[in-house]
Amino acid sequence: AVVVEGPGQWRGEVKLVKALSTDELVWHRIRYRFEFDGSRQSSIEGTESISQILRRPVIHIIGQQSYLSGGPAAVRVIVTDSQNEVISGRSSVRIEFLNGKEQPRLLFENRINNRGTAEAEFRLPSGLVGQYQLRYTADTPIGTTEFTQNVRLEDKVSILLTTDKPIYQPSQTIHVRALALDRSDHQAAGGRKLTFVVEDSRGNKVFKKATETDDFGVASAEFALADEVNLGTYHLRALMGDAESPTNTAEIALNVQRYVLPKFKVAVELGEKGQAPKRGYRPGDHVTGTVRANYFFGKPVDRAEISLKASAMDVEVVEVASAKGTTDADGAYHFDLTLPKYFAGKPLANGAARVLIEATVKDSAGHSETRGEPITVSESPLLITAVPEGGTLVPNLENQIFILTSYPDGTPAKADVTVRTPGNEIQRAMTDEGGVAIVRIKPRSGKESLRVDAADREGNRASNKIDLQSRQGDDQILLRTERAVYRPGDRITLRVFSTKSRGAAYVDVVKEGQTVETRDIEFENGQAELTLAATPEMAGAVDINAYLFGRNAQPVGDHRLIFVQPADELKIETIADAPVYRPGGEARIRFRVTNSHGAGVQAALGLQVVDEAVFALAERQPGFAKVFFYLEQEVMKPRYEIHSIGMPEIVEPVEKSQAEQRDLSARALFSATEMVNPNRFRADYGADIPMEKYDQYQARYQARYQAQVRRIAESLSRAYENGLERRNLPRAFAAAAKTGDPNFVDAWGTNLRIEQPSWYRNQAYYIIRSAGADHRFDTGDDLMTYVRVNTREVTSHPDWNKIALDIEHDRGPFNGLAAIAGSVADPS
Repeated sequence: AVVVEGPGQWRGEVKLVKALSTDELVWHRIRYRFEFDGSRQSSIEGTESISQILRRPVIHIIGQQSYLSGGPAAVRVIVTDSQNEVISGRSSVRIEFLNGKEQPRLLFENRINNRGTAEAEFRLPSGLVGQYQLRYTADTPIGTTEFTQNVRLEDKVSILLTTDKPIYQPSQTIHVRALALDRSDHQAAGGRKLTFVVEDSRGNKVFKKATETDDFGVASAEFALADEVNLGTYHLRALMGDAESPTNTAEIALNVQRYVLPKFKVAVELGEKGQAPKRGYRPGDHVTGTVRANYFFGKPVDRAEISLKASAMDVEVVEVASAKGTTDADGAYHFDLTLPKYFAGKPLANGAARVLIEATVKDSAGHSETRGEPITVSESPLLITAVPEGGTLVPNLENQIFILTSYPDGTPAKADVTVRTPGNEIQRAMTDEGGVAIVRIKPRSGKESLRVDAADREGNRASNKIDLQSRQGDDQILLRTERAVYRPGDRITLRVFSTKSRGAAYVDVVKEGQTVETRDIEFENGQAELTLAATPEMAGAVDINAYLFGRNAQPVGDHRLIFVQPADELKIETIADAPVYRPGGEARIRFRVTNSHGAGVQAALGLQVVDEAVFALAERQPGFAKVFFYLEQEVMKPRYEIHSIGMPEIVEPVEKSQAEQRDLSARALFSATEMVNPNRFRADYGADIPMEKYDQYQARYQARYQAQVRRIAESLSRAYENGLERRNLPRAFAAAAKTGDPNFVDAWGTNLRIEQPSWYRNQAYYIIRSAGADHRFDTGDDLMTYVRVNTREVTSHPDWNKIALDIEHDRGPFNGLAAIAGSVADPS
C-alpha cells in the first residue's frame, strides 16, 4: 500500500491464512515495515503482540454490593477500550435485574456520552429481599461486553427503641416504645410486624410480644417485672419482620436492680460567685466553687457533712486534692482546692488531663448523695488543631486548612493565629466565635509541618507544631463545597480541582450507603464546577464523591460530607395548666405540633412522666432522635479529635445571624470525619485477554526463547574461549549485543537484558530476561532463563557425563509450583 505525502494514515485489512478465534489470535504477533520512496531515511519497522494492540470494550462499574428494596439507586458505568481510551461512535449500556428463572427486568438503558459514561439512575423492585443479580451489557462499535454482579436487596428500617426510665426495680413495669423509619423514603414504617423480646442478666427470655407498627411507625408494649427476678443488665430487642429471621433489629440495655431514690440533689458549681467559670486550669491552680444540696421538693440540705476530692488518671485513678466541711443554712459549701504541679496528659487531648471534682453530701438522717463535675487541666491555655479540608493534604493543589482554637474545657476561643508553612511563608488569620479560621497552602508530596501560634484577647498564648500527611500519586483531585449544611431547595455548588489540566471527572452522591445520583464533568485548566439541587430525599448526611481515572486506569478520588436539613421539621409547644401539682392531683397539658411554616400537623406524640429523682440515678440526654435518624454514625470515623464542635450542634437549626459561623464549624467537623463505606463495589471487566490458550502458547514461547538463549550462550562461550571480556559476562553480553546479532533481540523487537539474581552474588549465575509482549520489563509477561558461567574444565566424551531431569507439576496443575528431580553421573 502507498501513503500519500504529508500527514496521513494508512488502514488496511490483513487476511488470515487460517481462521483463528480471539482466544488464539491474542497470542500471535504482527510485523510491520514502512519504507520511504526516494529517501535515505531509514524504514520504520517493528513487531507487536496482537494482545497489546487489539481494542476490546472494557466496562468499569462503581456501585454497591447491596441495595434498598424498592429504593432509588445509581451506578457509575464507564465504557472504554483496553487502552483506557473513550470509544468513538455510538455506544450504549443496558442494566437488567435478574431474578432466577423470571424474565430479566430492564432497569436502565441509554447511550454512552462523549466522556464514555452514562448517568445510570433507576429504582429497584420493591417487595424483594435476598440475593439477586444485575447484568450490565455495553454495546460498542468495537464489540460487546457483558458483566453480571451478585447483589443483595435489603429492607432497611431504622428503629429508635426507648423505655420510660433508664433503671427499674423488681415489681415495676417497663414501658417500651419503638419508632420505625423506612430508610428508602424517610417515611414512617407503618403496618410492619414487630416483636419485642426481653432477656434478663443471665440470658433467659423473660418477655416476648408480637405487635405491629401503626401508621406513624410506632409500636409499644408493657412488661411487668416480678417481685423476685435476676438483677443486673437486661437486654431489650425489637425484631422487625419474622422474629426468627428479622430483617431489621434494634437493641438497648437497661438496668434492673434494687435502689433507693436519692433524697436530695447535689450540684457542683465551679468558679467564684458572680464570675464566669474558668475555661481550663493549669497545674498548680486553685479550683474554687460551691457545692449546693437541695431536697427535690426545694428545701436546702443545711448543716450537712461534705467530703470533697479531686481525682485524676495516671497509671490508675489517684486522688490529687481533698477537703471537708459543712453546708450553711442555704445548703451551700464554698471550697478551694489546690491542684498538683504535674499531670499525665493525653496525646489525643493535646496533652490535657481530665480531673473529676467529686462532692459527697450526708444529711442529718445519714443519707449520702454524690455528684461529680469534670474539669480540664492543661499546660497550654489554648488548644490548637489543624484539619485539611480533604482530611489529608492534596499535593500540588491549593488546600484550605481549618485552624481551630479552643480552651482546655472545649469552649471555642476567638484568637489571632499565625501560621508558618515549611517554605517559611507566614499567614495570619482570626478565628471566629466558633473558634475556626481558614488558611490556604499548596503542599508538596510527603509530610508537611505547620507551626501555629495563637493569642486571644485575654492574653492567653499558645504555639503548636502540627504534622499533616499528603496523599500519594501524580494524579490528584480535590472537591470543595461552599457550605456544609443545606435546606431542601438550596443549590449545592461543587468545585473540583485536578492536577490534570483536561479530562473527565465523575461525581457520585451517596446517601445511606447508596449512590442516588451520578454526574460527569469536564476539566478546563484543571478546574470544573457542578451545581446540584438539595432535595427532600437527601435529608440527613450526604457523602459526595468526586474521582477521575489516573494514568494507571485506577480511580483517584476525594469526598465531602454535607448535611441536608429535613424538609418539614416539627416543632412541639407544651402548655401546662398549673406550675405545681399536689400528689394525686390532676394535670392537664396542651400540646401543639406545627411544621416549619407554623401550620398545625397531625402527629403521634410520645409522653413520659417520670420522677426527676429516677433520672438522678442515671442521666439521660433527650432530643437525640434527629441525630439517630439522620446521621449515619456507624460509618463516621473521626480523623482528628475536635472537642469544641459536636454533631448535635451542627444539625440543629440556628438563627440566620449564626448560620455562617455554624456552617464554617460544620465544614471543619465534616473534614475531620471520614465516611467508611463497606458496601462499595468496583469491577473492571473486559480488560484482561482470554487465558484459555495461555498454557499452550506460553510453552511455545518459552521453548523458542530457551533455544534463543542457548545460541546466545554458545556465542558468549566462544567469547570467553577467545579471552574477550573474560570473567565479566554482562560486559561480554553488551559487546555481543552491539554487533547486531538478532539473537540478542526478543520476538517483539526489544533488546534482551542480563542481570544477576538477588539470591546469588558470586558472578556464577545470571538471568537473561525478555520484556515480553508489552515491551516493559519486570511485568507479568516477561520471559527469562538462567545461565551459568563455568570456568572449570569439563570432559566432553558423550558417554562420560549423563544428566537426567524430570519436571512435573507439584501437587496439582495451575498452582504455580513444580518439582524438579534428576541425577548426574560424573566420570568417576
